Amino acid sequence: MKKSGTLLVGLLAVALVAVALVGCTTAQAAPQAAPAAVSGETSRYITVVGTGEVSLAPDIARINVGAEVSADSVSEAKAEVDRRMEAIMDALEVLGVADKDIQTAHYSIYFEREPYYPAPTEEMGPEPKGAYRVSNMLNVTIRDLEQVGDVLDAAIEAGANQMYGVTFTVSDLQQWESDAREKAMGDARARAEELAGLAEVELGEVLSVSEVVGGMSVPVAEMAVMGRGGGGIAPGELEFSTRIQVTFAIE
Repeated sequence: MKKSGTLLVGLLAVALVAVALVGCTTAQAAPQAAPAAVSGETSRYITVVGTGEVSLAPDIARINVGAEVSADSVSEAKAEVDRRMEAIMDALEVLGVADKDIQTAHYSIYFEREPYYPAPTEEMGPEPKGAYRVSNMLNVTIRDLEQVGDVLDAAIEAGANQMYGVTFTVSDLQQWESDAREKAMGDARARAEELAGLAEVELGEVLSVSEVVGGMSVPVAEMAVMGRGGGGIAPGELEFSTRIQVTFAIE
C-alpha cells in the first residue's frame, strides 16, 4: 500500500511539471503577430496636376491718392488736409467717379519729433520739438481706363501730394476662370496620357478631380506714382492661372 502511494505521488508530480511546461510555451507564443490577411487586388491609378493659363485685358484700375500735411498744431494740419481732400473729391466727381468707388483707405494723426543732434540739454526745455502730421488716403476705383491719366493729373492739381499703388485688374473673373479650368483639364489629361504611355499601360476613367487650393492667381500690373502726373500709364495684359488635380484609373 505504501508503494502504491509513492507511485501515485510520483505521477502527480510528473503531471504538474507537464502542466507548467505547457503554460510556459503558451506565454512565449502569445506576442507573435497573426498572419496578415490577404488583401484584394491593389488599385492602380495615375494622379497628375494640370495647369491652365489665360491672358486677359484689365478693365478697371485702382489707385491710392490723398494728402499729408505737417503743422505746429493738430488743428492746423487737419484743416489743411481736409481742404485738400475736399478739392480732390470734387475733382473726382467732375470726372464722373461714383461715390461707391471712393473709399477711405487710411487716416492718421501723429507727432513727429525732431531728432536731437547733439543730445538734448537743459536749455532746450522739457517740451519735445517737432510737428503734427495728418494723413488721409483714398482708395479710388476707375472703371474707364481712358481716364486713369486724367484722374491722376486732376488729383495732383487739387492738392494731392501722396499717390501710390496704381493697379490694373478685371471686374468679373467668372468667364476667365472657366476658360482656365478647361485648359487645366486638357493639360492634366495630356500629362496622364504621356505617363501612361511611358509606363506602357492603358489610361482609364477619371476617378477624382479637385481644384488646387491657392492655385488661382491674377497678377496685377502696378505702378507707383509719387507727386507726378498721369503720363506713361499703360494697362498692359494680365495672366490668370489655375491648377487642377486629376486621378485617372489604369485599365
